[in-house]
Amino acid sequence: MTGHKSVMPINGVIGNKTLIDYLSFTWAPTELRQMVELAKQGALLKAIPRFDSKVKALQAAIAEPPVEGLRYLWKRPVGFAPLARFDKVTERLYDKAERLGVAPAPATVARVYDKASERVSLKGIAKSPAPVFTPSMTEMMERALHSNYKSRADMRKELKAVCADLLKFSEFEVVEGAKYWEAYNDLIDSYGVQFLDTLCCAELETWLEELNTRIGVPIPEPRFTMRPRRSGLHGYANSADLLCDGLPCGLIGWGAANHGCMVSFSGVGCAALDFQALHSVISHIPSVRITRVDLALDDYSGDHISYQGAITAAEAGEFHPQRGRAPSWMKIESGEFVISEISKGIAKRFGMVPTKGCSFYVGSRINGKCARIYEKGKQMQSEEHPNWVRAEGELHNKDRIIPLDVLVNPDPYFSGMYPQFAKWLDAVSQEDTVPVRVTTFKNKFKTSRDNAVFNMSRMAGRLVNWLANIEGLAPEKIVNQLTAHLGEDDIPARLRMPLPPEILSGAHNLVST
Repeated sequence: MTGHKSVMPINGVIGNKTLIDYLSFTWAPTELRQMVELAKQGALLKAIPRFDSKVKALQAAIAEPPVEGLRYLWKRPVGFAPLARFDKVTERLYDKAERLGVAPAPATVARVYDKASERVSLKGIAKSPAPVFTPSMTEMMERALHSNYKSRADMRKELKAVCADLLKFSEFEVVEGAKYWEAYNDLIDSYGVQFLDTLCCAELETWLEELNTRIGVPIPEPRFTMRPRRSGLHGYANSADLLCDGLPCGLIGWGAANHGCMVSFSGVGCAALDFQALHSVISHIPSVRITRVDLALDDYSGDHISYQGAITAAEAGEFHPQRGRAPSWMKIESGEFVISEISKGIAKRFGMVPTKGCSFYVGSRINGKCARIYEKGKQMQSEEHPNWVRAEGELHNKDRIIPLDVLVNPDPYFSGMYPQFAKWLDAVSQEDTVPVRVTTFKNKFKTSRDNAVFNMSRMAGRLVNWLANIEGLAPEKIVNQLTAHLGEDDIPARLRMPLPPEILSGAHNLVST
């Protein structure tokens, strides 16, 4: 968590009181975007270019010689029905039974051998060719093995170049009545889904390297890294954990079937992220779009933002849109049962006191916009800021485009979500404070540290007292006995937080004086 210096501090825009507490965005490689545009027109692959190969087994598998002018691997048969496999459930059941080795039930439809496509098909239903194993994939692997690559960057560039050549020299035909998803799935199946998934993964690795480079030269290793996960995520076939200083700070997903790449940063990740650098990196990526962003405003005194104040504002219509239906709402209170009265005998009456905080929700994620107002000081059990209240707005890209400008200038987007948000922002902005992210991080860290010390004093305080007063051990010997088995990085999990760039750069101290 140390040893890294940021090039420029986050939230460099003067006057920002709003912080970003969650962020997710997506984009697609250029080659996938070309396939998307082709699929929108109903275009299907007619011929795939053939690359020269030195593998004899692969040469023998290619029966048809190259055609003058174009290097064909195979051609689709004339009069084929490329969309039949999407509409005929019976055909899919036959294929599944055949793969499992189960004899299909008797049917009136006979299976015949189609010489044109060299596949077994249903009588009367022309079957499209199987997904193609292109020699270009083998060619790429041959080059990787024999050209003495020095880094994965060279391999990623080669992979992108091969895919671009495939699209450049392929032939397509437009099928009337073809649906977008049918055409798109046919394209990625023909080129190879795993081949395109690898292209998406290479795109993510390139983005991650650029992000680390733009933020600053990492010492001794990159600040942001990936840790593969076993399953997919949000419709993406592959996924990984995004780590900052070795700690989880977000998620990554990629896959051609879901149009490319996805990156999300949690609240922990956003606290350590340089949004100026991120904006500089992703603003040059074509087709990038923000899918979700959470904007938060903190009032540590609770004078301007409060739970009851939010309810009063909602009753006055300060969360209502200018037109349309009023949003839904929900209240949540959490706390403890406190003895309020002792009656006759042993019977007791308890009162419910919201000691752990109250929350007020407006709107719904389904509609793409919602608000949360909750007592964060009670949630974190902060002794220094017990009245700390946070107003948070969650914005999705449903029926709207979220500009990239929100990364470096979040205040106007926060105030534009609800009329009451604008009033709260104006009230909080009157106070001169340290940059909002630094203040928030310091308060969260100090609260976590104080809670850890308090809990440890209850667990081991009596033992330390015995060692010091009864056995007469010196403080350094007591510390050595309790920590001799621990390494330098063995610290409480609650204190494992990626540090913000402002603190890493030395512009602000972690411990206030």
